[in-house]
Amino acid sequence: MWRVHVHRRGLVLLMAAAACSTTTPAAPPATAPPTSVSASTTTTAPPVTASTVALPEPDPIGWASCGAGLDCGTVAVPVDYRDPARGTIDLALVRRPAGDPARRIGYLLVNPGGPGASGVRRVRRGFEVSEEVGERFDVVGFDPRGVGESDRVGCDGPVDAFRATDLSPDDAGEMGALETAARSVAGACQRSADGRFRFLGTVDVARDVEVIRRALGEPQVSFVGLSYGTLVGQLWADAYPTSVRALVLDGAVDPRATGATSSADQAAAVEAVMSSIDGACAADPSCPLATSGFLGGYDELARRVEAGAGEGQGVGPTGLAHAAFFATYDADTWPRLWAAVADGLEGDLAPVGELADSYRRLVDFAPFAIVSCLDGPHPKGFAAWQRAGDAAAAASPRFGRQLANELLPCAFWPVGEPAPAELDADGAPPILVLSSTGDAATPYDDGVRVAAALADAHLLPVDLAGHVAIGDSACATEAVTRYLVDLFVPAPGARC
Repeated sequence: MWRVHVHRRGLVLLMAAAACSTTTPAAPPATAPPTSVSASTTTTAPPVTASTVALPEPDPIGWASCGAGLDCGTVAVPVDYRDPARGTIDLALVRRPAGDPARRIGYLLVNPGGPGASGVRRVRRGFEVSEEVGERFDVVGFDPRGVGESDRVGCDGPVDAFRATDLSPDDAGEMGALETAARSVAGACQRSADGRFRFLGTVDVARDVEVIRRALGEPQVSFVGLSYGTLVGQLWADAYPTSVRALVLDGAVDPRATGATSSADQAAAVEAVMSSIDGACAADPSCPLATSGFLGGYDELARRVEAGAGEGQGVGPTGLAHAAFFATYDADTWPRLWAAVADGLEGDLAPVGELADSYRRLVDFAPFAIVSCLDGPHPKGFAAWQRAGDAAAAASPRFGRQLANELLPCAFWPVGEPAPAELDADGAPPILVLSSTGDAATPYDDGVRVAAALADAHLLPVDLAGHVAIGDSACATEAVTRYLVDLFVPAPGARC
């Protein structure tokens, strides 16, 4: 689950960020609106842009107070933009009005990642980038189609069983159990989605963003995309560049990195972060494995769990890997992983289970898997999927197979409308791309490639151990604030 983002505010990371460089005005500031794997085993379809279909003219949003100073509303969008007769989906929205209405700039849409993360829930929990941004913007979160309050796709029972299966099978029995569990998820999710299944991908989500913009009634809006939300933002800006006032991409997803290539890159990034976790443990006397070595302890615990040591405590090999994955999101979690592994070696796997549960709660798995699978070509069938995962397994013997097989239900699903691999957002105003050097979920190089591909993008590297920078790096947060409020972008060579 490597595009999801859970925003954390005010945490002190073990790797401190350096001070930001100065910023320069975006050019031209006049763009601001007035205030107010082989072909035989892979499913393919020709990519299109989000703008190749006609969009409906939506009714204005009927906002109504829903407590805690928030307003709630809905926007109806077609299930199938090419055939509106299929019906509509009501997208759930929540708005936190600008704290200083007299100085209001406009609307700020936020997508917190996933796929499968709820923008409604995120705004309800207080997302605003910074206090200044919250004063100047109406912050709007939305649940993408199939997520949360927007006609959620639910196939929870089979998903739970699949995620408890060993995703790194060692013999024919484990392989058979894994294939059966993945097929069960594939069938249950398709039944739950019914006729909507093929229309839950990111291309349609990007169209939905434009419909939301029109329903908001402003000629341009600003957008903050975190992790997977950056792909939504790129597609929207590429298809509707004149609708963009400002676009922040934090933890950028490279639309060209798909399938086995993506899994291998992420596997290598996870190994790099695990090496950092090991080094930090060795340098910290409070780490219970400082003397014996964290990675050695982890590998020993993995051997014991593989042999069945965690069966009575509900922790299997996949659960242990999920605990490690969760720790890679945030350096503040590293000490919890150190302690959990040490406790596990003493026979208590409850702390490992708690970390694994935290990972699984990051995002709703069904839309996460469905959207990921619909967005690009993928191998068909269990054997082809395993061959495609060989590169990830080679990049990380510890975690590569788990990473590759996390989306195994894809092997039994069709492609929907693949997201275009080449996006440049030509005609959009300057775009701010943040990429963290210690990010395992969306590796730093992905951000570099995204910034290079966009027609007018400004890359801000952030020296940070963890996933995305807003709220975790004061430097990055200030840079985003100045960009959103003043349309200033960091000076060339700036770094946090």
